[in-house]
Amino acid sequence: MRDTDSGVPVVDEAKADPAKVKQAEKDCADRLVVPDADASELAHAQELTDCMRRNGVDDFPDPDPKTGEVDVEDLDLKSSPKAMAALKKCGGEDRSKTNGTVGG
Repeated sequence: MRDTDSGVPVVDEAKADPAKVKQAEKDCADRLVVPDADASELAHAQELTDCMRRNGVDDFPDPDPKTGEVDVEDLDLKSSPKAMAALKKCGGEDRSKTNGTVGG
């Protein structure tokens, strides 16, 4: 586990068993509370999405309008050189290490 810049604990995927993480998330879903994002966090998340799309990741999802999180779990960003280059260019490379989300 590690904390994000905003103090939210996240799983360090490099050290965690993905199957155990998914099961723990499922088991604890009712206890996981994601705080609402403020206007600047929402704007930053939308800027990241817009930048990723401008740089060739057309299916990069919109941020959640309440939390600002961008669910990238279904995208295979790490195996796409184009996506990783866009993520680096757009300033989201550190967020790509989060648990399937960017932002928030």
